[in-house]
Amino acid sequence: YEEDLKMAVYRRGRIWWYSFEFQGRRIQESSGFANKTAALRAEAKRRSELLDRRAGFTKVKLAPKFEDYVEPFLMWSEHQHRPKTHGLHEWNCQTLKRFFGGKYLDEITSEMVEDFKSARKHEPRLGAKDGRLVTGATVNRALTTLKLMYHQAERSGYAVKNPVVGVSMFREPVDSMRVITFEEQAAYLPKTSQPLSDIAKLMLDTGMRPEEVFRIRAENVDFKQKTIFNPFGKTKAARRIIPMTDDVLFLLKGRVEEAAGLGTPFVFTSPHNVQKPISSVKKAHKAAAERAKIKGHFRLYDLRHTFATRAVAAGMSLPTLAAILGHTSIQMTMRYVHPAAEEKRQAMEKFEKFRAEGIIDAAAAQKSHAVSTKVTTMERVN
Repeated sequence: YEEDLKMAVYRRGRIWWYSFEFQGRRIQESSGFANKTAALRAEAKRRSELLDRRAGFTKVKLAPKFEDYVEPFLMWSEHQHRPKTHGLHEWNCQTLKRFFGGKYLDEITSEMVEDFKSARKHEPRLGAKDGRLVTGATVNRALTTLKLMYHQAERSGYAVKNPVVGVSMFREPVDSMRVITFEEQAAYLPKTSQPLSDIAKLMLDTGMRPEEVFRIRAENVDFKQKTIFNPFGKTKAARRIIPMTDDVLFLLKGRVEEAAGLGTPFVFTSPHNVQKPISSVKKAHKAAAERAKIKGHFRLYDLRHTFATRAVAAGMSLPTLAAILGHTSIQMTMRYVHPAAEEKRQAMEKFEKFRAEGIIDAAAAQKSHAVSTKVTTMERVN
């Protein structure tokens, strides 16, 4: 082992540091002591820990450099996450490498992560011509990727401590998703092109996420049971069986027959390759919303919110709705339930009527009591 270790202690200001090579890697750290003897003990302890690992007394592996670990992390991510989520991790890793490249995983501290937060938040947004800066939500997504990287590194046996733990996220704006009215739906659907039209109808009647609809396979549609099986998702709740309405059943029968004719397992195929599912309808959705003259921010995902709100208004219980949406808790489902403006108005009218009736009944009862008291008094006088 001595061939791997070239020992040295030196002083920086009042504090002694140690520096030596181990398995081709330079270990250079502060002992934390102003006393040389104490520093030598700290160095000896650190060497002993490393030697124990090499000798096999522990299963902990020495941490690699940040950029070297990105590739195995992304390989793991590709098999664990949906394409959209994996793509986000890929994008975030490119940003993170700019800040943490050249450092070993076990050298990155919470202070460095805080520095990353601050620096990243003051960078201009990619392609922004108006000088707008990166949003707090964008920084939070990168921090989430970094945190997951360290969790995976720990699970892989590396001797690392997650530096993101304890680092606070930026506050994000309250959910801005909307619920469309039946009038907006009537204006929007006729303006949609295919396959967006069928995708939108499916979401409005099932509450499925866009990417879940995109990846529906013919083999997972059961017309006898009137169900769709979704095998995707990070949680057990997300991997679920979803009931179909008659409209959805009719729609999917045509789609499944078309898929069989094309020789593809996917109900909604990519325009570039029928053996792959469609990946996005953003442009088509935006164009349809503009043609329908729908005002305000309107995303395709809002159709999922719309389903959830209408289901509750129709009397569906929250536990049932949570199961259909693929949520792990009712608390999460509550975030997707937004009473529409018309429902709020009707509820307020009911409240106003209830209040008025209560006041009238109370006044009538008070008047009746006054008359009764007056009659009783007169009877006593007589």
